[in-house]
Amino acid sequence: MVKSAGERPRIVVTTDVNGTTTPHNTFAELVRAEGLFDEMETLMQSYTSGRCSFSTVLPRMKYMAAGIDRSRLESYAHSMPMYTGVPEIFEELTKSENVDSKVALSTTGFAGLMALVNKFRHGSLLSVAASPVLVHLLSQREKSCLIREITDEQEKVMVIDDLVNSHRPNSRLLFHIGDTMGDFLAIKHAAELGGIGICFNPNEALKARIGDVSSELRTRICEIAFAADEEPNYAVVGDIIKEKVWERLRTEI
Repeated sequence: MVKSAGERPRIVVTTDVNGTTTPHNTFAELVRAEGLFDEMETLMQSYTSGRCSFSTVLPRMKYMAAGIDRSRLESYAHSMPMYTGVPEIFEELTKSENVDSKVALSTTGFAGLMALVNKFRHGSLLSVAASPVLVHLLSQREKSCLIREITDEQEKVMVIDDLVNSHRPNSRLLFHIGDTMGDFLAIKHAAELGGIGICFNPNEALKARIGDVSSELRTRICEIAFAADEEPNYAVVGDIIKEKVWERLRTEI
């Protein structure tokens, strides 16, 4: 039976993109034509491993992206690979008649690209918080999905707070998904608020840092690992969200 708007559980989901919904380093792919792939890859690895903050490398990344035009941005937005289950999970969450979901891409990725990925691949159903790069290539309508600039890791925490304050999700129905140290603060914050932090195919630095949190907090952090020869499947994230929604509904019966 379809629930009325007032009866539907409210959910907030924020998710990283690079390495989480796509196997690509989108920064590096966009500057491959200039021969800057390796340098961009090195910059990304430096902050995702926790060796420096994103704000430290952002100015150089922005400079390296100066040659990207609208044509290249559109072409890559259409072709960017996604892990199995990503489009289906987002569509199910945003179109479901049984839950009231707010889903946002919360990423250090370039806002110009992420807004077009939202438009071309996700039917403009999502909100986007991303680094303020290549925004000048967007139309005003395409910019309308942008809810916050991401210039350091702490701002992913602010995205969560913004959506919690505006959407008022039910207790425990708050999720952040990420794969590197760039997501540690947001994963931890979601757990601290009573929600679930999801480490999706986490790198070694994130695994180690999660191991240092309190045992109580650790109970609200899920780690989804895949073998080296196994393709990550985002559908597992959907399974976790569905289980938490079902737990919520069981408590009301």
